[in-house]
Amino acid sequence: MSTEERQRAPVEEPRKNDFVKLLEYLKDTRGFDFSGYKLSSLMRRVQKRMQQVGVTSHSDYIDFLEVHPDEFNPLFNTVLINVTAFFRDPQAWQALRERILPRILEEKGEGLPIRCWSAGCASGEEAYTLAILLAEALGDQEFRRRVKIYATDVDDEALAQARQGSYAAAQLAEVPAELAERYFEKAGDRRVFRTDLRRSLIFGRHDLVQDAAISRLDLLVCRNTLMYLNSETQSKILARFHFALNRNGYLFLGKAETLLSHSTSFRPEDLKSRIFQRTPTSNLRDRMLALTPPSTSGDGPAAAAGRPVRVREAAFEAGPARPAAPGPEDLLPAGRAALAHRRGLCVAVGLGAAGGRVAAGRRRAAHAGDRGAPPAGRRRRPARSQHRVPGPDGADPAPPRARARQPGAGDGL
Repeated sequence: MSTEERQRAPVEEPRKNDFVKLLEYLKDTRGFDFSGYKLSSLMRRVQKRMQQVGVTSHSDYIDFLEVHPDEFNPLFNTVLINVTAFFRDPQAWQALRERILPRILEEKGEGLPIRCWSAGCASGEEAYTLAILLAEALGDQEFRRRVKIYATDVDDEALAQARQGSYAAAQLAEVPAELAERYFEKAGDRRVFRTDLRRSLIFGRHDLVQDAAISRLDLLVCRNTLMYLNSETQSKILARFHFALNRNGYLFLGKAETLLSHSTSFRPEDLKSRIFQRTPTSNLRDRMLALTPPSTSGDGPAAAAGRPVRVREAAFEAGPARPAAPGPEDLLPAGRAALAHRRGLCVAVGLGAAGGRVAAGRRRAAHAGDRGAPPAGRRRRPARSQHRVPGPDGADPAPPRARARQPGAGDGL
């Protein structure tokens, strides 16, 4: 480390700590969790906004946000880079139209619904681009009947624009003239996506880092979003994408994104266009990542109890179809009830199967201690036989456990 770097290090650490406090403040007050974003790029974007308002330190910026609550929207617009366009990277969209969409329609057959998800849709351009291509392939009537496109983002302001489907003429520059004429209606100096087709698009807020993925998808479009997240968060999201897609579903990423570390979950269908197909199986690590819940702050009972249950679920998913030891289905009704009760107690305290056996052993030992140990030099009397001996008059006596205990009988045992 050079002399300049050693002098800079003591200054950078407090600055980083103050920035983490700012991120925690944003999460507590507005529900935005930026912990999965790349820290260096996030700091640069926040610093840019701080310069615009004339604030020099992160702690001062927290005070500024408390006094000026209207500052949150400009900050989020700076941090959440909403750079999008119709038919962005035209060659990639052409590959999707010519090679991928025909396969999806062929595999689905006639009449079956087609489910797509545009994740990180920003102001909606890519979601509407996908709608145009599907309407061209199916026709208007079939599109309205069969297609559902879920378009999500964390930016509420961008989603409000996307729901309106209204765009300036300059924003439609990349849309071919015949398609713009067919799918957009004039509204003053703007163009609005056709209302009858817009009903097939569902816009909503969704956080890829925190929220569960939409399921049973034929196509998932997530372009130029993962590139802003750190590698650990990317792995978790891609594992969820794998579970969200149907068996032969497709994933469409951005030009600057790839899946080098997830070759077991997705295979490249058109690497140049960043189009990948889901593989039928995934490794155990990806299964666990998909089941891992978002990180929860604190060490409360809910946070502690949720983790082992999730890991056990993932282990059972990767294990054999039938356990080697007898399971609940092999027991009588009374045995099943007792086993379920014991397992419920183990899960409640965060114990696995081995921990449950240890706890049961300790309970038996404690119960034996309560009855008292035999005095030194004396052997424990063997248990009484449960066989009933008829009395002198031939009557069947009561069971031994039902007899009243005589004072002093069995003392020391």
